[in-house]
Amino acid sequence: MSRENLEKGLALHQAGKLAEAEVIYRDVLSSDEANPDALHFLGLIAQARGELAEAVDLIVRAIEAAPDRPTFPFNLAVTYGAMGELAKAAQAYQTAVDLKSDWPEALVNLGTVLGQLQNYGPAESAFRQALELTPNEGAALIGLTAALDGQGKSAEAEQIGRQAVSVSLKSPEAWTNLGNALNSQASVSGKTLQAEEAFRHALALDPGYVTAHFNLGNVLNDQWRKAEALGCFREALKRDPGYQSAWQNLLMNLLYDPAETEQSIFAAHQEWAKGFADLGPGEIEASDRKESKRLRIGYVSPDFRTHSCAYFLKPLIEAHDSDAFEIFAYANVTREDEATAWFKAHIEHWCDVTVMSDDEMAARISQDGIDILVDLAGHSVNNRLAVFAQKPAPVQMSWLGYPATTGLAAIEYRLTDEIADPVGPADQYHSEQLVRLEGGFHCYLPPNDAPDIGPLPALETGYVTFGSFNHIAKMTQGTIKTWAAILQANPASKLLLKGGMLDYDVVPDRIIDAFQNRGIAKERIILQGWIARDDNPLELYNSIDIGLDTFPFNGTTTSFEALWMGIPIITLKGERHAGRVGASILTHLGHPEWIADTPNVYIDLACSLAGDLEALQKTRAALREELQNSSLGRAEEFAAKIEVVYQNTRREGS
Repeated sequence: MSRENLEKGLALHQAGKLAEAEVIYRDVLSSDEANPDALHFLGLIAQARGELAEAVDLIVRAIEAAPDRPTFPFNLAVTYGAMGELAKAAQAYQTAVDLKSDWPEALVNLGTVLGQLQNYGPAESAFRQALELTPNEGAALIGLTAALDGQGKSAEAEQIGRQAVSVSLKSPEAWTNLGNALNSQASVSGKTLQAEEAFRHALALDPGYVTAHFNLGNVLNDQWRKAEALGCFREALKRDPGYQSAWQNLLMNLLYDPAETEQSIFAAHQEWAKGFADLGPGEIEASDRKESKRLRIGYVSPDFRTHSCAYFLKPLIEAHDSDAFEIFAYANVTREDEATAWFKAHIEHWCDVTVMSDDEMAARISQDGIDILVDLAGHSVNNRLAVFAQKPAPVQMSWLGYPATTGLAAIEYRLTDEIADPVGPADQYHSEQLVRLEGGFHCYLPPNDAPDIGPLPALETGYVTFGSFNHIAKMTQGTIKTWAAILQANPASKLLLKGGMLDYDVVPDRIIDAFQNRGIAKERIILQGWIARDDNPLELYNSIDIGLDTFPFNGTTTSFEALWMGIPIITLKGERHAGRVGASILTHLGHPEWIADTPNVYIDLACSLAGDLEALQKTRAALREELQNSSLGRAEEFAAKIEVVYQNTRREGS
């Protein structure tokens, strides 16, 4: 009788008469409470209605009753996927595949979720298994393209991607994944433009495909076409206002734009934050916080690795007072390295959050009883600001990784100083309360293998070499106009530029053209792409005499590196934090004379330094020691003033 009723219920179910089908399924359960089919079908009805927690409960009960049915864990995985519980979805798909290894759809879905979790190796294996069963399966080829690209196997990814578009010629996803594989090979001649073409092809197939808009923005960014890139990110957000990666890239790129003001940047960050307005205290269950002599500080970052942020975080971690503070790291690190090992060895509690959902991570932080949670990424790549929006700690603050407000009301404080964020104007354009640290908000720890400072290059070459190793994205037309004027005023001089984007086939020509349009011959511009860490990239600083800072987005790590290598830096003090970091560094180093208020003063300062080689050589010999002895180099003092802030803000938040 149960079988007959189930068939009636299923017929109604398939006809879309869910309420009637539900009555029959529940009637079956009234006489057979563990009937796996009735439980499973009820779970599917709950899933269709968006009642996902109930769907999980019902399907799990079905699995307990019939653990050998592969469709049950498959649909459980679908439900977890809809909930954003990707790790659980992957586990359920794996169970389905274990029960039915010749199921291509389950393998493709498993590979897709593993790819979303950035577990690219296992994702590749799943897609290849699917292709063994169904060669030239479009979905498997599309997924395999992404999995290979995620592992850095970009040439192979391109090959598979071309196979995917030949099979799925009208698939915008296939063209987009091919474009990603091509753009990952941007240093190979022609690949960047081919990537752009692939993304435009995807949009021709589906103008509403937001991923293609986003990725087209990325490839245009990589070609030093920032205005067009911003247009793509805005178009992606117009079509999908919740697209977090597009928001991230839009907000970051606004900081490079000279046309933006502190007010307009703040407004954009506030607009982003509206997406989290319904989150806050009470959304997660707080732990019973035990009284402790030590404050629990949680640092959240994707950059516990060889990264610019590590040079400033290491001295704080190493100098923390372990008797008063208990340190937790919530690491969203996708690729660990030797720096990751250092952090693991020096931080008391290490938690890998790469596979945790925002809800799971927020719950973990609350369970750990964190007193102060510190964001170290802002809107940079792989941030976890959505976790902060849930307010898992009673006090939350931002520091280091992002040169602007987060826009998030759940983050109460931001560490800065009086130079980078002057009292008054800056306070109006931050959602956080600004905490200004005396002596600066940086402490620099140079690499152990930093080379010795060489002699002044101009003494050997006979001409001054200016240099900037900042990200090429920070170079605006205004920057180039000012630098060109410096070169014109010093006819024998040259300019050395270094940056990873200079490896991309179209960028060097664009840079050279920009200088030639200002009357500077190409022979005077020296371009250097990425230098591997094993090749000691800091050695290149021994090839320049004077450093030139970018504006309106200053350098930070590159400025500290230059100063460590004895290079004086000329900076232009701007109107917002990103454009005042250079002034902050130089002020606390004791060299405010290198800070310009206008482009003309910037030019004059550079020319003045270039005109006195003897003074330059003396400066070169003294700068490293000056940096070590300044407030920017004394880790114990820096940690102590941070800890005072932690103690004070914890009392205010308790």
